[in-house]
Amino acid sequence: MGLVEFARRQGEPVRKTIEDLRRSPVWLATCAVGVVLAVSAVGCGPSGPVLSADPTGTSLFEEGKLALDEEDWRKAGNALDTLLKNYPASPYLAEARLGLGLAYYEQARPDTLILGIDAFQGFLTYHPTHPRADYAQYMVGMSYMRQMRSADRDQLETRNALRAFDRFNEMFPDSSLRPEALKQRQVALDRLADSELRVARWQLDARGLWQAAASRADEILETYPGSSFKCDLLFLLAESYKEGQKWGEAVEYYEDVVSNHPDCEYAQLAAERLTEISSTGPGAQGVGRDS
Repeated sequence: MGLVEFARRQGEPVRKTIEDLRRSPVWLATCAVGVVLAVSAVGCGPSGPVLSADPTGTSLFEEGKLALDEEDWRKAGNALDTLLKNYPASPYLAEARLGLGLAYYEQARPDTLILGIDAFQGFLTYHPTHPRADYAQYMVGMSYMRQMRSADRDQLETRNALRAFDRFNEMFPDSSLRPEALKQRQVALDRLADSELRVARWQLDARGLWQAAASRADEILETYPGSSFKCDLLFLLAESYKEGQKWGEAVEYYEDVVSNHPDCEYAQLAAERLTEISSTGPGAQGVGRDS
């Protein structure tokens, strides 16, 4: 995938980071510094980046930036990682950490995504007031998002992503990245709600554990407010209470679905349930909550 396409998919922050790194004062200075380096024998042969006598690590930074521009993510990662490990006084540390995080992120393997998170969090630790700190926190969340599993599997990475975006919103409320961060947060929130909802449905449908299902649905509504599964959860609550013959509670939640979620896929079925209850013994006699 080309850099332009990658930037388009991930949004402005990725493209802007590459451009900002290229235009930064320290990057522009590399040309002048590189001319006077007498011992900058840095190359990328079979053994990888070679250390230079230059205490700034300019040649490594230049090599890493060029590799980022060419989307050679592995080469970029090797060069920038070598710089960070061997040139602690380099003026390029902030840019190198951002570039390293991006190089790891784009390789998109479980191990490189973990390394990418470490690079972005290192940036936040060492450069908390940097103008691109919001981008680093955003990319922590995106790195967790790339590790998310399907809703029927463990959701550790999804919870980490949600926490990362919550931290972003707390730390950078005025960031230009906020709309995209909120969008990604919603994806993570919905994945977690969906995962728990599947368990609640199994408890009711496969095991007949209506109390456990109702309790879990209530907890999901409280833990993940604003999820896209609110109607599903309300209908599940109604079905659970109907199964337990708690007619008052069942009617309340069916009515909530019909009145407040008319476009929900369960709205018609909820209306049918209300008609069914009202035409049978319990409903015909009028039932109240807790009846």
